[in-house]
Amino acid sequence: MTETTLTGEQTQALRAWIDVSGQVRALQHEAKQTERLKRLRALAQEHAQAKAALEQHTHTHQEHAKAARDAEDRADDLRERVTRTETKLNDGTGLTSRDLLSLQDEIAGLQSTIETVDLEEMEELEAADAAQAEVEAARTKADEIAEEGRRLQQQRGSEGERIAQELSAHQAERDALLQRLPANLHPRLRMEGDYPAAAVVTTGACGACGNQLSGMSADTYRNLEAGGLLDCDDCGALLLKTV
Repeated sequence: MTETTLTGEQTQALRAWIDVSGQVRALQHEAKQTERLKRLRALAQEHAQAKAALEQHTHTHQEHAKAARDAEDRADDLRERVTRTETKLNDGTGLTSRDLLSLQDEIAGLQSTIETVDLEEMEELEAADAAQAEVEAARTKADEIAEEGRRLQQQRGSEGERIAQELSAHQAERDALLQRLPANLHPRLRMEGDYPAAAVVTTGACGACGNQLSGMSADTYRNLEAGGLLDCDDCGALLLKTV
């Protein structure tokens, strides 16, 4: 048990120090901006997925567009062959009836192939258009995610500045209150860890760790004078008796 008993003015100073320390700890927790960081990490993953989708859809579009161009080139080559064959057929020089029939069959086969290739080109163009729509959708999604990320980063920055200013003010206030307390308590009050360095007892429980005081500690605390101090058996916090 701490033997120091505080004066009325010191008791008020420590009580105020406890309150301000609670605000400091709350601000330190808030400064982590846990939810914003969690959302930013999720956005980073979503953005990576959207970029991967954009690359995939772009690749698919390029493949279909190339296939459509190749089909168009093949169709053009076939039409040139039809033109040359028709010219040969119409000229007829040195051709037998069988040759003429063969040329007609060749033209019909070429035209049939052209229809097939034209259909292939049309299908590839439609597939390219569909892939392009997916490209635009993926790009829009990636841009939206990036914009949300920038907005959250800006909010995080402005919140960080606000919290830092408030922390600085509260810490200065806490340091000023510390100077009104006995010097032998300063090391204890500066050694905050998982729990506050000092607290009051509320409904029989330590205000730092929340554990109920043992029967002996509760009796000791109850019998303290105002300004009396007791160490919490569980977390070691300095417990102040205010009344």
